[in-house]
Amino acid sequence: MRDLIINSSVQYTLLLVVPFVIAVILKWSKIRAWSMVGGLVGGILLGPMILGSVAPTYWEGGFQGGVEEHEEVFQLQRQQQADLLAATTLGVDQDLLLQMRADQQYEQSALQERWEDSKWEDQRTLRIFSISLVVFILLSGSDRRAKRKTYSVSNDSDDAPLLMSLSVGAWSSIVPGGCVAVISYLFWDAPIVASLAIGACLGAGPWTLSRWEQRTADCSETGGALLMVRCGRVAWCVAGIAAITAVWQEHGAMALVWLLPLFLLPVIWVIPPRDGRLLRWFVDFAAIPSLVATSLVLIDPVDAFQLWPVLVVILLCADARWLGGVVGLGILGGRTSADAMRLSIPLVDAGVSQLCLVTLLFGAGVLTAPLAFAVIIGALFLEITAPIRFKFTTVTFPN
Repeated sequence: MRDLIINSSVQYTLLLVVPFVIAVILKWSKIRAWSMVGGLVGGILLGPMILGSVAPTYWEGGFQGGVEEHEEVFQLQRQQQADLLAATTLGVDQDLLLQMRADQQYEQSALQERWEDSKWEDQRTLRIFSISLVVFILLSGSDRRAKRKTYSVSNDSDDAPLLMSLSVGAWSSIVPGGCVAVISYLFWDAPIVASLAIGACLGAGPWTLSRWEQRTADCSETGGALLMVRCGRVAWCVAGIAAITAVWQEHGAMALVWLLPLFLLPVIWVIPPRDGRLLRWFVDFAAIPSLVATSLVLIDPVDAFQLWPVLVVILLCADARWLGGVVGLGILGGRTSADAMRLSIPLVDAGVSQLCLVTLLFGAGVLTAPLAFAVIIGALFLEITAPIRFKFTTVTFPN
């Protein structure tokens, strides 16, 4: 127990301090998306690519886990190689060699399974840390909406009717999530659980609406910002169902634990707003960078990088969300195409939402490293291109 407390304390300290320092430096340097970029750099420094290369034993013991089982696997492999070489040198019959290899493979696979189970247990502290950060981030998102609002969340007028919110929110989640899930299953040979997981990541709705996004939506029509908030919540619900289904198939009822923030979302949405300036500061400078670092601390970017998943995710996480919103608005009619296009732009700002889900799902073991890395790059892309979307709304759709 004492070792667990010490190890988790070291984990949390590194994952909070290193990304925080880098994020502050990038903020001072006026780098776009400094919060996420700081976490990206921090995660690479603390991950297998840097720390794992410089101090592999420390990285394995501090983050990956399963140190003793890994050593057992290594020793077994060496012993098996020596036994096989000795048998070959002595001229053992070929059939006996084949049987010997089969027995060694069985013994090695059993020990490999123990190693994987040990890593899963040791990484429990990382999953708990991720869950806590996601809860803080979602709380901050709800507070920001209330703090910057140009609308009333309790507004019961027909400015944001329920049917319209359901249609737009569902389509803005299904189009990107469904497309990437089908592509990953058919073309990347991803298992159905991983396909559902990456679909959930791209189907998540906006974390919060910035002032310019609220203004853009309200200029498109009366109550537009309120409508987009509700659509974002519907998209979160659709993505949450996909995420829970994926984790449930892998871990059963433990999905209730590893995806706890998704079950808390309805509660977060109805919490009365407060002056959360300290919470927003903590989320911007610590929680978001730490969450990015936590999602990357077990991923080697060089090994995980695959061109097509990254390109497809970058394309779908922005354009497909926007297209889904336009389709949802177009189905119910009553708007010009220009108004629908402008009104749907805030639905694209889901980079932090995407980051929250990919961290939870990768930690739960249902998302492979290449797919998780592609989703993280997509989230960073959404954050970096936010100013471009702002210029697009002011130039293409002047007020």
